[in-house]
Formats: sequence, C-alpha cells, structure tokens
Amino acid sequence: MANHILIVDDEEDICQILSYSLQAAGYQTSVAHSAEEALALIEQSAPDLLLLDIMMEGMSGTDLAKHLQERSLLTFPIIFLTALTSESDVLKGFQLGADDYITKPFHLTEVLARVKAILRRTQKEHTHTTTPLPSTSSLITYEEITINLTDKTLTIRGENIPTTRKELELLSFLLQHPAQIFSRQQLLDAVWKGESYVLERTVDVHITHLRKKLGTYADRLQTKSGYGYIWRA
Repeated sequence: MANHILIVDDEEDICQILSYSLQAAGYQTSVAHSAEEALALIEQSAPDLLLLDIMMEGMSGTDLAKHLQERSLLTFPIIFLTALTSESDVLKGFQLGADDYITKPFHLTEVLARVKAILRRTQKEHTHTTTPLPSTSSLITYEEITINLTDKTLTIRGENIPTTRKELELLSFLLQHPAQIFSRQQLLDAVWKGESYVLERTVDVHITHLRKKLGTYADRLQTKSGYGYIWRA
C-alpha cells in the first residue's frame, strides 16, 4: 500500500503542486487548508507523513505540532514547509518534533527526496521495533525512570511524560551510556544520524527541554563545559 501524505497549507496552488507531484511519485495524498482541518483528518486516520506549513490563519503549524505532541497523536514524521528561515525558527521546528525543515521557495525534487528519505528511515524503525523482543530488551530503566522502546513512552515514577521523538531518542542514548561524555556532534551522529539541516544548537534545545521534563532527575543530565553532555549515574 502506498504511503499516505497529508499536505497542510493555506495556499491552494502549493497544495495542488505538491499533491500532483507526490501522487506522480506513487504516494497517496490528502490536503488540508488549515491546521484545524488537518487535526480533524488526523483524528480520523493518521497519515504516514505530514507536510506542514507554519504561517496560517487560526491555528499555526507549530501550534498544531504542539497539540499533536501533547495529546500523544504525533505517531508520524513531520516536515515543516515554510517561509520562516531564521535559525530560531528552524530550532523551534525541531524542538516540536519535526523530522525535517524545508524553506520556501522550494524545489520539488528536494521535497520528494526528503520525503522518500524520511519515510524509508521511519519504516525501518517501525520494522525494527515491531519485531518480537524479550520484554527486558524493550525497556531502558534508571531508578524510577522507564523508557519503553516498543510504544515509545517515557514514565517517571509511573507518570507518563510527553516527549518528542528526538527527546526520547536522546534520553535513551544517554541512559544506555551512563557516565560517558558526548560532544554535540557525537550526539547528532548518534540520534539525528545525518539528517539534513540539523545544527549543533539543536542538541542544546533538546537537552534544555528534557531537563524541564525530568523533574528531580534533571541534575543527572549535566553539561561539561567545552566537552558536551553526560548522564551522571
């Protein structure tokens, strides 16, 4: 079955061009001209990938991403497709769980290449995580912290803590390598794995947000000035 891509943009011409090009490449597409319309579609049936504009009337694209994250509906990759080009905008996009960030004006060949790469990666991850595993190998635990690699959840003292995909992957990596210092570039290589347009500051943003979510465990996620980050066991 062809992958289903939901295109969200308030510019009809852009939606038509993207939909036609993606269908020609073998994908199924749906179109929404507002974040509110997109949310209704997602609640009915989650897409395999979301192409999301940011600046729209009413709910913005970033508000939609945040809403999906908070309601644990973000089970699919997001590519932001926007005219916002500043470094802070890019960092905010990744902070909200985006898998990629493409600025307008864009080349259709670039969009198609990034869609293909992200779907290939996420499908490999899904195949890996749905392979039956012994229960102990699907859990990462540290005292009262538990990460379930099967259903992608973080719990602390039994309370579910909402996270983005990259926040969870970053914390998982650090918990599996306690007392080791990792530079920003090493963390990018381990967690982002060569994804396009990811800045070293992206790591700082994710670390900051993880600390806010870790509560009394925040002081275990330490910064080593001039070196990087460490989970202090």
